[in-house]
Amino acid sequence: MADLFQQRRNLIIYFLTLVLMGGFAAWIRGLDVPTSWQRSGMVDFCLGFVLLAAYIIGQVFRMVRLPLISGYIFAGIALGPYISGFLTRDMVHDLRLVDDLALSFIALTAGGALRLPFLKQHGKWIMLNIVLQTKVIFGAMSVFVILTRNCFSLTKNLPFHLATSLAVLVGTIAVARSPSAAIAVINECRASGPFSDRILGVTVALDVLIIVLFTLTLTAIKIILTSAGALDSQVFLALFLEMSVSIVVGIVLGKGIACYIHWIGHDLPLFLLFLAFGATKASFWLSHFMESHFDFYLHLEPLLICMSAGFTVQNFSQAGPFFMENLQRIALPVYVLFFSLAGASLNLDALRSCWPMAMCLVVIRAMGIMGGSWLAGTINRDPPEHNRNAWMGYLTQAGISIGLAQLAQRQFPEIGVHLTTLVMAIISVNEMVGPITFKWALNRVGEAKK
Repeated sequence: MADLFQQRRNLIIYFLTLVLMGGFAAWIRGLDVPTSWQRSGMVDFCLGFVLLAAYIIGQVFRMVRLPLISGYIFAGIALGPYISGFLTRDMVHDLRLVDDLALSFIALTAGGALRLPFLKQHGKWIMLNIVLQTKVIFGAMSVFVILTRNCFSLTKNLPFHLATSLAVLVGTIAVARSPSAAIAVINECRASGPFSDRILGVTVALDVLIIVLFTLTLTAIKIILTSAGALDSQVFLALFLEMSVSIVVGIVLGKGIACYIHWIGHDLPLFLLFLAFGATKASFWLSHFMESHFDFYLHLEPLLICMSAGFTVQNFSQAGPFFMENLQRIALPVYVLFFSLAGASLNLDALRSCWPMAMCLVVIRAMGIMGGSWLAGTINRDPPEHNRNAWMGYLTQAGISIGLAQLAQRQFPEIGVHLTTLVMAIISVNEMVGPITFKWALNRVGEAKK
């Protein structure tokens, strides 16, 4: 009874706080800001307001047994350009700096969460899940888009070869997952055990392999659209070089982090944030430098660099536990900002314009994940409780899916608008539903701690 009274009291406090904050924010946003430094101050104010509002809404969601990150995403949607307009599209674009920082930090955490003994023990299980889910999801999504292209306004005017290209790209991007969401839900639930470890292992591994798969898909689409007869071996050589160099740079970075912990040790959270963000910016700078001065395009993957660095610290040094402990100390503000801005950037106009096709594809993707994970679990003889609920941990999509769609749009402008519109609509649904289903799954298998 006392707990129920306390919850109601907290709910009233949260509601009144949001009302007061909303009134103050409306007054501030109504002020005239003619100078550039005042506009910069307005962006800073809006970022701080979103941080506080998302945190409060996340607490309200937790009171009704929903994931915190669902609250953060909902807050971003409500404050974004498509609902209240508190954050304009220009502001969301300007705050992409926060996305780069957060994604690098989350990649460090994902790499540190993978332990070598676990991978040796469950590597075959992870690879079987990846192979079966990829085949089922890719096949189901691609076939559906091709067979129903005349049933939806988005695709009915596309020629067959363009519709086929669109189907292949949609099927490939549907394979991608969201390690950031998986890590956030696991941390919130303080979940531990084989179920959550395996879900995270599959999710992180797919985030790396999807880059390779997407490159192969782009090559196949070029063949379809240009009628070229053979694969370009230079594409695969460049891909192998980029991934190899990214992994080597990540290993060196991980050794550097381990040395910093051993010799200095203090102010580690700030050092890790600076290092993760610096790795992202340095990789972009190096790509531009190599292309402009040597006419050689070398794109290092910052997420792969940070994952390799976290994996190196965790598995090839004595600093792994201390490293993960310090990452957890700064996880809360990073997750709040990242997921609230992810909610603000969700394209609700895209969802409105093609929601029938998008909802069909969301359901087909979920069924493909369910079928692939169930088949893999049956072959591996997983516990029935794990096998029934594993699919709910794989639904969420986020940043890398958007990035792949934007890359494909630049490569193939003739289908790019159709692709990004459809992918953004699918991601909008999966990003809202996925964290909720994963938390349900963790509770059902008994790995979520109270």
